[in-house]
Amino acid sequence: MHGKFYSVWEFDVAAHDQWLASVPAVFEVLQQREGFVEGHVMRSPDEPSRFAVHATWIDVGSYRRALGSTQAKMIVWPFLADMIDRPTAFEELMFATSESITHYESSLGQD
Repeated sequence: MHGKFYSVWEFDVAAHDQWLASVPAVFEVLQQREGFVEGHVMRSPDEPSRFAVHATWIDVGSYRRALGSTQAKMIVWPFLADMIDRPTAFEELMFATSESITHYESSLGQD
């Protein structure tokens, strides 16, 4: 069994209010795509200009298809132009609650 898939986009943001106002349009595009589960905007308490957009997907294919859509190319990709250049896609290998730990198989195959 495979776990969920996560995207984490990080940004250094100077104009906080303007940047935050642009995020709902991005989420609206992602929400329309099959496989989107949820999204979050986060801010670092240690570096107040560092923001992250986190999205949960059912699998890597859903994420890639969502970013390949025409709407994403028009709205999401321009938003991502200012993203910090680092890996943004992660698969879930373990999930822990206060009562259990669940292990998942990698969808990437053997190392």
